[in-house]
Amino acid sequence: MDSDARFDREDSPDKEDFPFKVAGLLEAVATRIRAMTVDRVARVIKFITLGMVALTLVGLAFIFFLVGMFRIADELLRKACDCGYSMELAYAIVGGLFLLFGALLWRKRISREAE
Repeated sequence: MDSDARFDREDSPDKEDFPFKVAGLLEAVATRIRAMTVDRVARVIKFITLGMVALTLVGLAFIFFLVGMFRIADELLRKACDCGYSMELAYAIVGGLFLLFGALLWRKRISREAE
């Protein structure tokens, strides 16, 4: 009988599967916790990083656009009037364009608030 009892304890399916079931349960719990914490944070950090890179590139493009606009206006004024103060006129013209654009946006804002 002793050999039969030992045979039943060693080869029972519940005893052999228990370590695998515990390991599988621990792995499933760890995977779920990682999905709820680390994976979400990693996704948010990735979007923040991409947003910062995009914002930097757009800012640089805007700065280069402004520099190019001032240089084009300066060259056009220098060729048109051959004066020594063409750069100051270029600043005044570009500033006036921005002032006009801002006034148009301000006017739209006031009309939208009235409705």
